Amino acid sequence: MLLQERFKSEPWKMMVACILLNRTTREQVDRVIDSLFDRYPTASAMETADVTELSEVLRPLGLHNRRAASLKKFSKDWLAGVELSKMFGVGKYAEDSWEIFQNGNEDVEPEDRVLREFVRGSDHGSQR
Repeated sequence: MLLQERFKSEPWKMMVACILLNRTTREQVDRVIDSLFDRYPTASAMETADVTELSEVLRPLGLHNRRAASLKKFSKDWLAGVELSKMFGVGKYAEDSWEIFQNGNEDVEPEDRVLREFVRGSDHGSQR
């Protein structure tokens, strides 16, 4: 099951998962995502998080200081209602994921292999 499927009913968490998947593997993200959301279950909790503490939760992913700052900025944008494509940390992968899993639009042509396979229906239980 893709993380986007797992968090489909919680859009903010789905987007955080997409952001975390940048420059790392699903296996690494799986090691931290539950403890991350246990500690920071909402955009408000993450936006007001102590960056040092948030960074420690993210340490196993590498680039933990940068990731912590990015997630805080993204959460601030989320709470402010910034347009998705202009939110901090949201790139093509996250936008494609939003279209597929939040808007139900499988007519997109993702660059990401796993999302392409999902859209084609060939592997709905894959890596990400």
